[in-house]
Amino acid sequence: RFGTMGSLLLWAALNATTTPHRRLTNRPTRTAPLGPAPRAIVLFTHLRRCGGSFVEDALLKPHAKRLGSKPLLCKEGALARLQRLAHPLRRQFKRQLAEAPLVWRHCPFGAHELLGDERPYVYITMLRKPFSRMASWFAYCDKYSRDKCHTAPYQVHGGSKILNFYQARKRKYDSIEPSKLDTARNAPVINAQTFHPNWLEYALDDNYASRMVAGGAYHDAPVPVDGGALTTARQNLRTQYAFVGALERQRESLCVLSALLGVATPKASGDRLKGPTTHTKGNVPEDFREAFAAYVAQDDQLYAEALELLDAHVEAFPRCKS
Repeated sequence: RFGTMGSLLLWAALNATTTPHRRLTNRPTRTAPLGPAPRAIVLFTHLRRCGGSFVEDALLKPHAKRLGSKPLLCKEGALARLQRLAHPLRRQFKRQLAEAPLVWRHCPFGAHELLGDERPYVYITMLRKPFSRMASWFAYCDKYSRDKCHTAPYQVHGGSKILNFYQARKRKYDSIEPSKLDTARNAPVINAQTFHPNWLEYALDDNYASRMVAGGAYHDAPVPVDGGALTTARQNLRTQYAFVGALERQRESLCVLSALLGVATPKASGDRLKGPTTHTKGNVPEDFREAFAAYVAQDDQLYAEALELLDAHVEAFPRCKS
């Protein structure tokens, strides 16, 4: 449905009838008009530690404010559990989405299912090299979270600190009986919460980007998530996302997204204390790479797909080339 206005309609038609190469080269050159219904809503699949907060604060939320309407915050324990919402919560979020110009924070793909049939939508996202993203999440939790993002207490028993951090989280997940995990996963979300339940917090370490962009049952699937997550996520990136950026190419990404929205490009300065590039100085330890290779195997392929899509968009906006 995001292809119901302007050039997005042309783009959707091209996606349905052309080769994969043409799908890459025919990325949209503007978005549908944004704002409250009947205008389009931006659904930002904000992946943790991928520069999304800067995109929201410097670009998306100011644009929404200029439109005179209030963005909708996606809480991890509420709208982000959209596949598990009980009917009262579904009705509540449907009402809120009808007027919102933007959904921000950590919602997986799928929020469009709660929109009315006539409401256009525009999906956008930013990705990052998977091991760098995991290293940044560890560093953020280690420095800013009192309980280390539900990981404390844990001790370093040899090896790198990041290895011990993720091993502790994996042990916590593995200690939950499978039957209890299934019950928790399939239980309807009756009361909206701010954060994920702990079991989901740990599960999302496994190929996080693929889970988020695939959405649906893949978002909270048991570990390890199967290869269908990557297949679905790649298809979604190509056919559902009007914009796909990469933190490692932040300037180009911001330039393209600004051009699509028809607004000025913000400087890619980030936040000095909690910015997306702060916590990745130095190399990711090899012991961690070896132990958790399976946790990024699908995300590595999705990231490569994202770079191809960004390349095609930069070709459409030559001024955005680095």
